[in-house]
Amino acid sequence: MLAVGLVGAGPWAGMVHAPVLAAGPGTSLAGVWSRTAAHAEAVAAAHGVVAAPSFEALLDRCEAVAFAVPPSVQAPLAAQAAERGKAVLLEKPIADDLAGAERLAEAVAGAGVASLVVLSYRFSAAVATFLEAARAFDATGGRACFLSGAFLGGPFATGWRLERGAVLDVGPHVLDLVDAALGPVVALRALGDTHGWVSVAVEHEGGAVSDVSMSCRAGIEPSRTEVEVFGPGGTLAVDAREGVGPESFLEVGRRFAAAVAGDRSATAGLDVHRGLHLQRLVAEVETQLGARR
Repeated sequence: MLAVGLVGAGPWAGMVHAPVLAAGPGTSLAGVWSRTAAHAEAVAAAHGVVAAPSFEALLDRCEAVAFAVPPSVQAPLAAQAAERGKAVLLEKPIADDLAGAERLAEAVAGAGVASLVVLSYRFSAAVATFLEAARAFDATGGRACFLSGAFLGGPFATGWRLERGAVLDVGPHVLDLVDAALGPVVALRALGDTHGWVSVAVEHEGGAVSDVSMSCRAGIEPSRTEVEVFGPGGTLAVDAREGVGPESFLEVGRRFAAAVAGDRSATAGLDVHRGLHLQRLVAEVETQLGARR
């Protein structure tokens, strides 16, 4: 049983991370730490575990650490955890800038610990089936979108998300999906406003081209995370939201525990190096849009 400490006690930590880690079967919740002690105590009490008085105290209690904090906080703390020999379960984006992501990836690689980035859609059976078919599909192009009204109000209309906009927040999700479906991104051209609507023309290794749209200020319900690829043989499409829920999040815990136990194939293509690749794409989009990096 992998003892995992949780850093963060916001809505996502309470709704997803704490229940998943506590549910097992390969993981147990070893404790919770947050910069806001009262929040950590509330989440810890809900699961019958200790609220650690400090980050260092949490590290003393666990074999691995899960993070549910802003990216600017995650990157240095996760690097510190890795240097202490702890496996790390990371949120996307893995840092708030490229330099932080590079330092984190170096720390994880240097320590030789397991890592997994919670790119939520990748743990859905529907998305996995689509990506397997897409890799064997003769595609010449595609389209993808991540559209929601998350920044118009609600638990995600706060802090770094509103400051930095959709590209840093949801860009890793949708760029990951087109990169996995059509091949590695080798070039892109971005237009728009990260606080409004962003359109990205993407060139993939092998010659396919895709169009990616993202916005978190679209007043629609439900949100849309869709990918479709086209070629001489027709089309393949997926609603990436399909199957994202309790079972897919339990799959996160299962894969993370397997990787820590020595089966690194469980997190292949979804570890900190994938997070770094996506951070580079996000940084390029933000640079082209003139956004803060």
